[in-house]
Amino acid sequence: MFTHTPSQGDLSFALLLRALRGITLWQPILVYVIAVFLGMSGLELFAQWPGGWAGPTIGVIILLVSFGVGYLGAGGILLHEARGDPLPGIVKSLRFGIRALPRLLGLLIIESLLLLGIFVVEVLGFLACKIPGIGAMLFVPLFPASMLVNAIVFVLAIIVFNLSGPALWHGESVGNSLRHTIAIARNKPGSILLMMLLLAALATGMGIIIAVILYTGYSMALTAATPVLATEIIRSADMFWQMLGALSGDRLISGEILVQPVATNTSLYSAGLSMGVGLASALVFILPNVVFLLGIAHIYIEALELIAPEDV
Repeated sequence: MFTHTPSQGDLSFALLLRALRGITLWQPILVYVIAVFLGMSGLELFAQWPGGWAGPTIGVIILLVSFGVGYLGAGGILLHEARGDPLPGIVKSLRFGIRALPRLLGLLIIESLLLLGIFVVEVLGFLACKIPGIGAMLFVPLFPASMLVNAIVFVLAIIVFNLSGPALWHGESVGNSLRHTIAIARNKPGSILLMMLLLAALATGMGIIIAVILYTGYSMALTAATPVLATEIIRSADMFWQMLGALSGDRLISGEILVQPVATNTSLYSAGLSMGVGLASALVFILPNVVFLLGIAHIYIEALELIAPEDV
């Protein structure tokens, strides 16, 4: 199905540079934008529903689901890019994200339960330290050993959780995804963790650069729009005095016919400014994220070729 050429030897750090290509791929960016837009729209819609906490809760669930669909849909495209295959369409990628979402939730639940199981075992071990006579002697080796185990588990958890997505993008089942990610974490923890840290630093740097560029564009647009906004501020002040006149019963001062159009214009100008900020915020989040996910896809492919080439 895939045409990627297997790598030889250890993991290649050149894939970090290949991850930068993610910023030029409009398909995964668009999939992410569509999913996030739908999630934000759902959150905004349900947050305004009466009835207490039910509406906001549903809105938050919709937002989280949309992020999951965007993550899986964009990731599926990026895995094809990493393998050198033709990229799937937008609708097909969104459908893939919806179909793979239950597997992602199941995988995250299983991984969380594994971590919880390790924590429970540690708690039981420390409870044994309360045994009179030998409890204090058990605590002496148990605490430093527990510290080292927790450090190792923390590193392995970072690797496993980050590689869970690429495993699902690859079309694997929950069982195979868990088996492969744990095997990769056990066999190549040092090099993979280092590449993930470098990849995160690269994506963060890209995010800062993108934020500076977009902030510059926003500032220039705001400066150019100053005459319009200044006029609107004056109109808003006039509307304020008109409302005071209306409250005092003076219809000549109130100009109540003008109040509604001015209020509508004010809300539209505010909506324009909010859309600019929202678009910039989305791009600052999505573009570096796509770079990071493409790098993670490359890491997973090369690591899988080293530990289980028959499953590539």
